[in-house]
Amino acid sequence: MDIIEQRTLGNNMTLTVYDQSKKMAGDRWLIKIICEAELPVDEEFFSLLSEDDLALQAEIREAMAGSVKFSATKERTFVAETERASMVECMVADILSNMVTYLNRPEFPAKLFARKYEELRMACSTARHYRGLPNEEHEMDGDDGPADFSACFK
Repeated sequence: MDIIEQRTLGNNMTLTVYDQSKKMAGDRWLIKIICEAELPVDEEFFSLLSEDDLALQAEIREAMAGSVKFSATKERTFVAETERASMVECMVADILSNMVTYLNRPEFPAKLFARKYEELRMACSTARHYRGLPNEEHEMDGDDGPADFSACFK
């Protein structure tokens, strides 16, 4: 992935635009531009939460690893090689004119954090549930082997 542009927004987010284009067949390209905004997560975000389960909150903090990301992808298929550079330039200009306005809004970081926190909360809760289930290997230890199905084959 080639970095086309990287900038820091007014709300402490870092916007990075990647070019992940690749040749498909002959002189035709798949143009793929990825816009990724990274928000560093500090204690201020967690202080706004009312989480009763502090162990779960610690798991979520660990899963976040200090930041959350927002990503959007734009693609165009079967672009001629002669049009590739202008298409990439046009797509990047479109992303920068539209996405930067959207991402730079003062309320966006808090909303992004809340959404990612809820996604990770569900994932961590589900993982906890499955860790609490008995392991299938241990259940089969007391089993005497397969059932006798010889009556089925007369």
